Amino acid sequence: MEATELRLNNLLIYGNEIVPVIGMENNNDHLLVKIDSETAIDHRSLKPIALTVEWFQKLGFKEAYRSSSRIRFDLPNYCRYDFDLDSNKILQGFLYFGNYIKCNYLHQLQNIYFTLTGEELKIEYERPKLQTTLS
Repeated sequence: MEATELRLNNLLIYGNEIVPVIGMENNNDHLLVKIDSETAIDHRSLKPIALTVEWFQKLGFKEAYRSSSRIRFDLPNYCRYDFDLDSNKILQGFLYFGNYIKCNYLHQLQNIYFTLTGEELKIEYERPKLQTTLS
């Protein structure tokens, strides 16, 4: 994943946790990504989140079509995403005016959606809250 692919509000994996990008800063030859109010990490420590059926449900997409070769998800009134079950994956991606835009990861879909609509892709996801102990 290249640093140029990242923007604010992208969700990524850091360790075993899903984290948001809440800030970015160039530090000499690498990008530091702020993931909470106190933590900034090298962007190379972050991993992308693969798009799955579960993620499409969290994004509000509904399964619209299923065959032996393809599964289509629709975001009502907005867009479509096709999973090509064939090994060559020619017909897989974000469907926009009859063309497929390749995106395999959540941050890529978030970026495409924002570019086309000017709005953030709504995600039904809550970051786990850290437990605090009272003394």
